Amino acid sequence: MMMVMSYTVDGKEYLVLNASAEGSFLPGMAGVRLLADRHQGVGADRVLVFTGTKAEPSLLVYTPEGEAAEAEPVDYKVLVRYLAEKHLAASPAEIAHAFGDRAFVEAFEGGEVARVEFRVTASFVARMREADERAERLVG
Repeated sequence: MMMVMSYTVDGKEYLVLNASAEGSFLPGMAGVRLLADRHQGVGADRVLVFTGTKAEPSLLVYTPEGEAAEAEPVDYKVLVRYLAEKHLAASPAEIAHAFGDRAFVEAFEGGEVARVEFRVTASFVARMREADERAERLVG
């Protein structure tokens, strides 16, 4: 089972998953698209994937279409909140060092942030893997 957190900031939904955990799954373009789909998956406007470690946090950002995107300030706001809640960063200072002091401060300033936790079943993760494998076969 995969745990996915959903945060809503200013009317946009952000899914965050931890792909650095042991046994975790790093979805590809098709997997992200399935996960972000509002009819077949959980649904999101952005998908944030934590790929780092406590000492060196890192982030991948995707659109609902599964395309890689540049991180925006609100993406960092959501990720820093997630890291703090899940105790995945060694310390606030290390988060600030990795993502910049401004991103860290913005993560805890103003604006309402709603949060929901989803438990994605192994069956759904298998569907994500299959979607990624089909997409790779079509490309390759």
